[in-house]
Amino acid sequence: MMSISSLIIIIVICLFIKSSSSLSSKPFPTPNSDNNRVLGFILAFDYNHIDPLMLIFNEYVSMCEAGWDPTVILFTVLPWPDSMRRYVDSYSYCYRTQNYVKVKYSIHDKTIGIALGAEHRKVLGAEINNYDVFVYHEDDIIFKLSHLSAYLYETKQLQLLLKEDAVNHCIGFQRYRRLTWGGGGEQDIFEQNLLEEMPDFAPICFQDKPYLSVQGNTHQAIWILTQEQILYLQERCNFLNHSTPSREHMSSFSLFSRGGWCGLHKVIPGERFTTFSILHYYQQRHVSWTPVFFADENIKAGYHYSASPKQKREFPSCWERVVNESLILQEQKLYIPTFEPTPPPDSLVNVTVPEGTAGSRNVKN
Repeated sequence: MMSISSLIIIIVICLFIKSSSSLSSKPFPTPNSDNNRVLGFILAFDYNHIDPLMLIFNEYVSMCEAGWDPTVILFTVLPWPDSMRRYVDSYSYCYRTQNYVKVKYSIHDKTIGIALGAEHRKVLGAEINNYDVFVYHEDDIIFKLSHLSAYLYETKQLQLLLKEDAVNHCIGFQRYRRLTWGGGGEQDIFEQNLLEEMPDFAPICFQDKPYLSVQGNTHQAIWILTQEQILYLQERCNFLNHSTPSREHMSSFSLFSRGGWCGLHKVIPGERFTTFSILHYYQQRHVSWTPVFFADENIKAGYHYSASPKQKREFPSCWERVVNESLILQEQKLYIPTFEPTPPPDSLVNVTVPEGTAGSRNVKN
């Protein structure tokens, strides 16, 4: 006959298994479900970026029409009087819900300066249980419905591929600016969208899937995280309590830098580089001179993304299909393996990545 103590142990184990199962089986954010709540934090100091800001509001309306339940909180130092709030509402109607996208205003004194970029973390802590997906971005970073869909899809893929190690990695974005040359040829079209940061994109494999490990300058002026990811980051690196008067840290380095920050490994799906590029709205001549399209073409064909003339770089075996398909499309000679594959991605997790700094090389008008 089973002893009482043995029975107690079995009951405790069963309860633990049930508890663990409930934690790991939290529904993944999905449109048209009970887990479709999106909270967007937008840093909008004043009205100077009203044009891109209105484009961003349009994207949150698109999210609503696509089955998400978005709320936007605007962090600003202006009062945003009723007339301006009505103006925003007039562009924010969602036919699916027969209502306006919810917009709230977090108003601060002008003396707060650039420290305004840290205020969203205070609200995030209070709202963590009320939403399923959280987004923080600046008011000239054009975050789209397609970015939300792509991020969630690829985050789920990472979880399936890496299991418990997925928490050490985060899908990231690459900023670009658009300069209009005025020409009408193909080359003019290709060269309008130019990379802003110039990190190293190292080809790696997670199992048989190609990814880019982003090393160096990881600034992107945006982050997207699920509720589950934020709760993990709070345990890992006190994410909700990060506060620094640096927009770059609060939007990017807080996630990816080490030395007291979260130190996540920023990755981009190897075949979706352009999908994870994100527009920094205003034209400004301090960007690189590397077009997004050419970078994508070079990466997929096995070259260094920014080198001219082209320079071959080593890549692991999971990239061979991508490279050969791209070389065929680009009418180049097929790749024949001649070197050893690069180390497995686990070796990257504990590599110290140099602290990134905001901005690329400056070319003044």
